[in-house]
Amino acid sequence: MSQSLEDLVRAAQHEQAERAVDPQRVLNALPQRRARVVRRRRLVLALAAAGVVAVLAPMLALRPGPAPQPPSVTPSPVPSVTGPQSRFVPLEFSPGWLPAGYAEYHRSIRPGEGLIRVWGSAPPPSPLLIDDVPRRLSMTVAAAAESEVTRDESDETVEINGSSGGYRTDGPPGVYWQTGGFTIEIRADQPGITRDTMLRIARSVRPDPTGTELPMVVGIPAGQISVAQSVTGVSPGEWLAVTDLGEEDPFGSAVASGTSVSVGTVTPAPAGGTSLRVGGRPARHLYAETQGGHYLVVELGGGLRLTVLSVDLDRPAMVALAEAAGAPNPTALTWIGR
Repeated sequence: MSQSLEDLVRAAQHEQAERAVDPQRVLNALPQRRARVVRRRRLVLALAAAGVVAVLAPMLALRPGPAPQPPSVTPSPVPSVTGPQSRFVPLEFSPGWLPAGYAEYHRSIRPGEGLIRVWGSAPPPSPLLIDDVPRRLSMTVAAAAESEVTRDESDETVEINGSSGGYRTDGPPGVYWQTGGFTIEIRADQPGITRDTMLRIARSVRPDPTGTELPMVVGIPAGQISVAQSVTGVSPGEWLAVTDLGEEDPFGSAVASGTSVSVGTVTPAPAGGTSLRVGGRPARHLYAETQGGHYLVVELGGGLRLTVLSVDLDRPAMVALAEAAGAPNPTALTWIGR
């Protein structure tokens, strides 16, 4: 028996609907896609508009004059940088005693998370491998108004220089307490340091009026912020300083954008790439999807390299970031290994 015209139309409509992409999947994907496009557009346009401000005192090491560009690259406007501001970060507190053989190999500062310092019984194999510091011990100092320590039921109440604190008994040992408007937490990231040793370290902590000087100046594009700055070293002669860029979300939290600028005696970039010159200095640009994205490596001389790493910036925007970086100051790193 033949089908009616109405049945044929209904069947065709049903088949077409089965082939169509689920509209809810499309709607769900739009915000993520838009966020990626907007983030990239904001940073590229900010650099192209030369709306760059300094996070610290600019010295413009890579800008002796107009930067030569290879024929295949559209020249980007040289960003203007304003300042100066201090590159000095106060330590606030320091331990007066550590186990024999311990030395410091890492310092980092994150908005809302405070200053983090790392000691170990031996240096890391490379400035790129801070997680490999043997018998790693860390101390975090953050403004009490911006930090909150979660107390577990198993934590032991302890006294630290007249303040009530806690000692973590679950997992790697840790001690935390508040004093002078700051929250301090000391952690042994690997088992092996005893309770008595941890409490002795904590009770040796005193206010420290000195500070650390960041060894590199980075130009921050308008609309962007520095979400983290860190220095890791094997010694004062082997180190890497990194500034991660990002944005502030509607809730006031810093969100990384996948772009960073680093300087040091090593580079996180793999070998290879296309040769060019940035600020008159030899450089190379490459893309390594399995190793982070796009890299721009500039040879500064004296064994130092500047590296721009980005998930999605194009080469002209990366060159603009490199040219907005200031001269590194290796003399600020005498604390490494001490």
